[in-house]
Amino acid sequence: MIVREMTTRYGNKFGGYMWAVLDPVLTIAILTTVFSAIARTPPLGRSFTLFFATGYALFYMYRSTSEQVASAVEANRALLNYPVVGPYDAIIGRVVLQIVTLFVVNLILFGGIWLMVPFEKIDFAPIILASLIAITLGAGVGAANIVWFHLNSTYQQIWGIINRPAFIVSGVFFLPETIPQPFQEILLWNPLVHIIGLFRRGFYPTYRASYVDMPYVVGLAIFSIVFGLFLVWLFDAKLREPKK
Repeated sequence: MIVREMTTRYGNKFGGYMWAVLDPVLTIAILTTVFSAIARTPPLGRSFTLFFATGYALFYMYRSTSEQVASAVEANRALLNYPVVGPYDAIIGRVVLQIVTLFVVNLILFGGIWLMVPFEKIDFAPIILASLIAITLGAGVGAANIVWFHLNSTYQQIWGIINRPAFIVSGVFFLPETIPQPFQEILLWNPLVHIIGLFRRGFYPTYRASYVDMPYVVGLAIFSIVFGLFLVWLFDAKLREPKK
């Protein structure tokens, strides 16, 4: 399933996979250039490039995982005609490939930033933990959306509209501490705000991010993956039918 995912998504050539890796890297580079022209002084640290990258990279982990998992069954529908192949196989194949791809993306991204702006110190524990939570949350949301998208195409369109401002309200280019009440309290209902704050702890030794609520984000990530996989199991037979 993993090999098939690579060939269908990226083609048989190595260049296809490399483009999938370079696409988010170039996106971050372009957005960083645009936002750095607007706000030259970052809210944290001295490098706007590093600040923006630590926010967008984590957001991209969640969003890309959610999108890839949500389309896993539909993209592999022909294989579901075989009894030995189930929706879980398609989901696992995409998640594993996504983890490998995201690792390469972040290695290139932050390796390149380090060459321009050397990090003072990196704490890998919060970086890895935040990445795992983001991928788990994205996989859970994506798994649930496999079912919802299959049952209702209108919901799929509504979901796309609702998620458009997610990039703006997730703390990618600002710190939650700078938002006044009561908007800050409302903002903290967004789990991505907590996960991005945790991710930034690993790159900024003096950044405490006291607003990060670990029980909330870990519990929500676990609930989302369990609930999503339960829905896929519950609607297994329905998912094998063509989408109406």
